[in-house]
Amino acid sequence: MYKSKFILVLMIALSLVWVTACSKTNGPVNSESPSGTAQQSTSSPETTPSDEPKEPEINMNGEKLTILTLAAPPQEDTPIGAMQLKRWKEVEKKYKVKIDWVQVPWGEAINMVTNAALSGDAVADFVMIDYYQAIPAIKQGLFMPLDDFFDFNDPKWPKKMKDWSYFDGHYYNVVDNYFNSSGLFYNKTMLQREGLPDPHDLVEKGEWTWETFLNLAKQVTKDTNSDGVTDQWAITSSLGPMLRTIVYSNGGSFIQEKDGKYVFAHDDAKTMEAIQFFSDLFNTHKVAAPPQGDPFDYVYYADAQTRFNTGKSAFVVGDIWEGSTRADMTDEQGFIYFPKGPQRTDSWQGSITNYGGFYMPASVQRAKEKAKIWEEMQLWDQVASSNRAAAENQLLADEKDIEVMLDSLNHTEVVYAMTGTEHDIFWNIANPIVTGGDSPETAIEKIRQTTQDAIDQVYNTAP
Repeated sequence: MYKSKFILVLMIALSLVWVTACSKTNGPVNSESPSGTAQQSTSSPETTPSDEPKEPEINMNGEKLTILTLAAPPQEDTPIGAMQLKRWKEVEKKYKVKIDWVQVPWGEAINMVTNAALSGDAVADFVMIDYYQAIPAIKQGLFMPLDDFFDFNDPKWPKKMKDWSYFDGHYYNVVDNYFNSSGLFYNKTMLQREGLPDPHDLVEKGEWTWETFLNLAKQVTKDTNSDGVTDQWAITSSLGPMLRTIVYSNGGSFIQEKDGKYVFAHDDAKTMEAIQFFSDLFNTHKVAAPPQGDPFDYVYYADAQTRFNTGKSAFVVGDIWEGSTRADMTDEQGFIYFPKGPQRTDSWQGSITNYGGFYMPASVQRAKEKAKIWEEMQLWDQVASSNRAAAENQLLADEKDIEVMLDSLNHTEVVYAMTGTEHDIFWNIANPIVTGGDSPETAIEKIRQTTQDAIDQVYNTAP
């Protein structure tokens, strides 16, 4: 789908701040630690702490630990890159291992994993791939579970990673950090000029809802020069991301697991209510800017961004990394969660369509030792400061915007994504509703069977 490679590359470039680059949980694996109850010592008086068993030392005897990823390796000329390389050298010396970072073109890693598996080899020890590519590979036995290698209850992991790593009863991927979520960038200058409340104040009052947003949107949408044409809009966005964001803000989803099978959520009440709200913003209330050009084309995405950047719309749906692209915007921009729909009573909800994690091919030798080495390679103590630095780089107006952006990392759903399928769900519902006048029910019925067929092929087909 359009710009998917661009987004993936930019997200991975951002997450080089933490070196690693950039699905739905069935519940955590029970990995409780042993009881801390004290036991009476049975050692003799001569026993000293030095007599206690020590953790076995790892000696890789010069063996490589190979990491296969889309991202470039860290660079010595950046502060964080220098820190990372220093850590690698320490790890290499400690475990007598050679870290081998291999950069490959987008989409090539999964092909390399598959081809290597035919000969019983592992193309690398850790492979960065997208979630949608990993699921079929897991079902074919190409990747091993990681439950026994990492403590997934350790708070150092990204808060949502356990959800994103979990599939069919096991954890399969790891990342040290992941700087992405979605929400609303908004024009603070415009809202102040129009005498409208700041969304942060509405959040604090518990009033940042669809209803409040719609009331605000109606007030800000207008014909500013009295020529009979609306030239100031409440919201602009690429259609697919906007629909996706609205659905998840109401607790809906596009793909759900029912009775051990993944299904297209075409009859989910929360999803349908959200799609209707999306339709109403364009067709009933007319507060959302209509597409200019082909909604499937990158030109339309750029047009939506230009409309917001030049002060012609109050809001734009976006992933959090997009703020840094607005260096030419003269108005102040803020960032806020998308308002809650009537069916979402818990936390705020962002959503992203792409999650890249590190997987271990099933044929990796000495996997437990290599997992420990990978874990020690990471700059865990730099994650919080790196996230803040990335948020501060998004050209936001004040500290409240930065705080919301950082908090949104903890409220993000990774949408079940599949090339040519999941993205098509977004656009193939949104496009006919906005440009063709279809009802939500009609738009869904047109793609119901083909979407379920594609879901079956990726998620429900036995290996």
